[in-house]
Amino acid sequence: VILATGGASWPELGSDGAWVAPLRAINVEVAELEPANCGFDIPWSAHFIQRQAGAPLKPVIAHWRDAQGQAHQLQGECVVSQAGIEGSLIYAIGADLRQSINRDGHALLELDLVPGRELERLHADLASPRRGRSFSEHLRRHAGIGGVKAGLLYEVLGRTAGDDLDAVARTLKRLPLRLASPRPIAEAISSAGG
Repeated sequence: VILATGGASWPELGSDGAWVAPLRAINVEVAELEPANCGFDIPWSAHFIQRQAGAPLKPVIAHWRDAQGQAHQLQGECVVSQAGIEGSLIYAIGADLRQSINRDGHALLELDLVPGRELERLHADLASPRRGRSFSEHLRRHAGIGGVKAGLLYEVLGRTAGDDLDAVARTLKRLPLRLASPRPIAEAISSAGG
Protein backbone atom coordinates (compact mmCIF):
# COMPACT_ATOMS: atom_id res chain seq x y z
CA VAL A 1 0.00 0.00 0.00
CA ILE A 2 1.36 3.39 -0.95
CA LEU A 3 -0.04 6.45 0.79
CA ALA A 4 0.89 9.47 -1.36
CA THR A 5 0.29 12.58 0.72
CA GLY A 6 2.88 15.05 -0.51
CA GLY A 7 5.56 16.74 1.51
CA ALA A 8 5.70 19.98 3.45
CA SER A 9 7.16 22.54 1.09
CA TRP A 10 4.94 25.21 -0.49
CA PRO A 11 2.26 25.23 2.25
CA GLU A 12 0.38 28.01 0.42
CA LEU A 13 -0.37 25.41 -2.26
CA GLY A 14 -1.60 22.84 0.26
CA SER A 15 1.59 20.83 0.76
CA ASP A 16 1.86 21.53 4.48
CA GLY A 17 2.67 18.14 6.05
CA ALA A 18 -0.55 18.24 8.10
CA TRP A 19 -0.95 14.48 7.52
CA VAL A 20 2.04 13.66 9.77
CA ALA A 21 0.28 14.17 13.13
CA PRO A 22 -2.78 11.96 12.40
CA LEU A 23 -0.54 9.13 11.17
CA ARG A 24 1.74 9.38 14.18
CA ALA A 25 -1.35 9.39 16.42
CA ILE A 26 -2.16 5.88 15.20
CA ASN A 27 1.48 4.75 15.64
CA VAL A 28 2.54 4.96 11.99
CA GLU A 29 6.27 5.60 11.82
CA VAL A 30 6.97 8.83 9.93
CA ALA A 31 10.46 10.15 9.24
CA GLU A 32 10.81 13.83 10.14
CA LEU A 33 10.04 16.12 7.21
CA GLU A 34 13.06 18.22 6.28
CA PRO A 35 13.81 20.75 3.56
CA ALA A 36 15.37 19.33 0.39
CA ASN A 37 16.42 21.19 -2.74
CA CYS A 38 16.87 24.28 -0.65
CA GLY A 39 19.34 27.01 0.15
CA PHE A 40 21.48 27.16 3.27
CA ASP A 41 22.06 29.94 5.79
CA ILE A 42 25.45 31.65 6.07
CA PRO A 43 25.82 34.63 8.42
CA TRP A 44 27.17 37.12 5.85
CA SER A 45 28.22 40.59 6.92
CA ALA A 46 25.75 43.40 6.21
CA HIS A 47 28.27 44.96 3.79
CA PHE A 48 28.54 41.72 1.80
CA ILE A 49 24.76 41.26 1.63
CA GLN A 50 24.23 44.83 0.47
CA ARG A 51 26.77 44.50 -2.35
CA GLN A 52 26.50 40.85 -3.41
CA ALA A 53 23.05 39.37 -2.61
CA GLY A 54 21.62 37.90 -5.79
CA ALA A 55 24.99 37.57 -7.53
CA PRO A 56 25.63 34.32 -9.41
CA LEU A 57 28.74 32.26 -8.72
CA LYS A 58 29.85 30.51 -11.87
CA PRO A 59 31.63 28.37 -12.56
CA VAL A 60 32.75 26.99 -9.22
CA ILE A 61 33.67 23.56 -7.92
CA ALA A 62 32.09 22.53 -4.62
CA HIS A 63 34.08 20.32 -2.24
CA TRP A 64 32.30 18.61 0.67
CA ARG A 65 32.15 15.39 2.68
CA ASP A 66 29.20 13.03 2.97
CA ALA A 67 27.89 11.40 6.16
CA GLN A 68 30.59 8.71 5.96
CA GLY A 69 33.36 11.30 5.62
CA GLN A 70 33.95 10.56 1.93
CA ALA A 71 35.21 13.59 -0.04
CA HIS A 72 33.26 14.70 -3.09
CA GLN A 73 33.44 17.48 -5.64
CA LEU A 74 31.04 18.81 -8.26
CA GLN A 75 31.27 21.72 -10.68
CA GLY A 76 28.28 23.95 -11.24
CA GLU A 77 26.63 27.25 -10.49
CA CYS A 78 24.98 28.78 -7.45
CA VAL A 79 23.80 32.14 -6.16
CA VAL A 80 24.68 34.22 -3.13
CA SER A 81 21.46 35.15 -1.35
CA GLN A 82 20.71 37.50 1.52
CA ALA A 83 20.41 34.47 3.78
CA GLY A 84 23.31 32.42 2.43
CA ILE A 85 23.73 30.34 -0.70
CA GLU A 86 21.36 28.50 -3.05
CA GLY A 87 20.99 27.29 -6.62
CA SER A 88 21.35 24.14 -8.70
CA LEU A 89 24.81 23.17 -7.41
CA ILE A 90 23.68 23.52 -3.79
CA TYR A 91 20.44 21.61 -4.42
CA ALA A 92 22.41 18.73 -5.94
CA ILE A 93 24.51 18.25 -2.79
CA GLY A 94 21.94 19.44 -0.27
CA ALA A 95 21.19 16.04 1.29
CA ASP A 96 24.83 15.60 2.35
CA LEU A 97 24.99 19.18 3.65
CA ARG A 98 21.76 18.73 5.63
CA GLN A 99 23.03 15.47 7.16
CA SER A 100 26.26 17.21 8.23
CA ILE A 101 24.27 19.99 9.88
CA ASN A 102 22.04 17.46 11.65
CA ARG A 103 25.11 15.57 12.90
CA ASP A 104 27.59 18.40 13.64
CA GLY A 105 25.48 21.54 13.93
CA HIS A 106 27.02 22.95 10.74
CA ALA A 107 28.36 21.88 7.36
CA LEU A 108 31.61 22.89 5.70
CA LEU A 109 31.39 23.69 2.02
CA GLU A 110 34.55 24.69 0.17
CA LEU A 111 34.37 26.43 -3.20
CA ASP A 112 37.05 26.52 -5.86
CA LEU A 113 36.48 29.99 -7.32
CA VAL A 114 39.05 29.51 -10.09
CA PRO A 115 38.43 26.08 -11.63
CA GLY A 116 40.87 25.31 -14.40
CA ARG A 117 43.67 27.33 -12.81
CA GLU A 118 46.09 25.26 -10.75
CA LEU A 119 47.35 26.53 -7.41
CA GLU A 120 50.93 26.90 -8.70
CA ARG A 121 49.80 29.08 -11.60
CA LEU A 122 47.61 31.13 -9.27
CA HIS A 123 50.62 31.73 -6.99
CA ALA A 124 52.66 32.91 -9.98
CA ASP A 125 49.85 35.14 -11.27
CA LEU A 126 49.35 36.79 -7.88
CA ALA A 127 53.11 37.30 -7.46
CA SER A 128 53.19 39.59 -10.51
CA PRO A 129 54.17 43.18 -9.61
CA ARG A 130 51.22 45.41 -8.71
CA ARG A 131 52.72 48.57 -10.19
CA GLY A 132 50.72 50.82 -7.88
CA ARG A 133 47.36 49.14 -8.55
CA SER A 134 44.97 48.29 -5.73
CA PHE A 135 44.83 44.69 -4.63
CA SER A 136 41.28 44.40 -6.03
CA GLU A 137 42.50 45.55 -9.45
CA HIS A 138 45.50 43.20 -9.17
CA LEU A 139 43.13 40.29 -8.46
CA ARG A 140 40.98 41.20 -11.43
CA ARG A 141 43.88 41.56 -13.88
CA HIS A 142 46.04 38.64 -12.80
CA ALA A 143 43.62 36.06 -11.41
CA GLY A 144 40.34 36.97 -13.14
CA ILE A 145 38.72 37.55 -9.76
CA GLY A 146 36.23 40.38 -9.36
CA GLY A 147 32.66 41.02 -8.30
CA VAL A 148 31.13 38.44 -5.98
CA LYS A 149 34.21 36.20 -6.03
CA ALA A 150 36.39 39.06 -4.78
CA GLY A 151 33.67 39.88 -2.26
CA LEU A 152 33.76 36.31 -0.95
CA LEU A 153 37.54 36.45 -0.64
CA TYR A 154 37.32 39.64 1.45
CA GLU A 155 34.41 38.20 3.46
CA VAL A 156 36.61 35.24 4.48
CA LEU A 157 40.05 36.87 4.75
CA GLY A 158 39.15 40.46 5.62
CA ARG A 159 40.20 43.71 4.01
CA THR A 160 43.90 43.00 4.49
CA ALA A 161 43.73 39.88 2.30
CA GLY A 162 46.41 41.21 -0.04
CA ASP A 163 49.01 41.06 2.74
CA ASP A 164 49.30 37.26 2.44
CA LEU A 165 49.26 36.10 -1.19
CA ASP A 166 49.74 32.46 -0.20
CA ALA A 167 46.55 32.59 1.88
CA VAL A 168 44.76 34.33 -1.00
CA ALA A 169 45.74 31.61 -3.49
CA ARG A 170 44.75 28.78 -1.12
CA THR A 171 41.46 30.47 -0.29
CA LEU A 172 40.57 31.05 -3.94
CA LYS A 173 41.04 27.32 -4.53
CA ARG A 174 39.20 26.20 -1.36
CA LEU A 175 37.09 29.07 0.00
CA PRO A 176 35.55 27.73 3.25
CA LEU A 177 31.88 28.45 3.93
CA ARG A 178 30.26 27.37 7.19
CA LEU A 179 26.61 26.54 6.55
CA ALA A 180 24.54 27.09 9.68
CA SER A 181 21.20 25.58 8.68
CA PRO A 182 18.98 24.76 5.72
CA ARG A 183 16.44 27.38 4.77
CA PRO A 184 12.93 26.81 6.20
CA ILE A 185 10.95 23.94 4.73
CA ALA A 186 8.27 26.34 3.48
CA GLU A 187 10.90 27.85 1.11
CA ALA A 188 12.23 24.50 -0.12
CA ILE A 189 11.54 23.19 -3.60
CA SER A 190 10.80 19.80 -2.07
CA SER A 191 11.02 17.99 1.25
CA ALA A 192 12.68 14.81 2.47
CA GLY A 193 11.25 12.37 4.98
CA GLY A 194 7.74 11.06 5.33
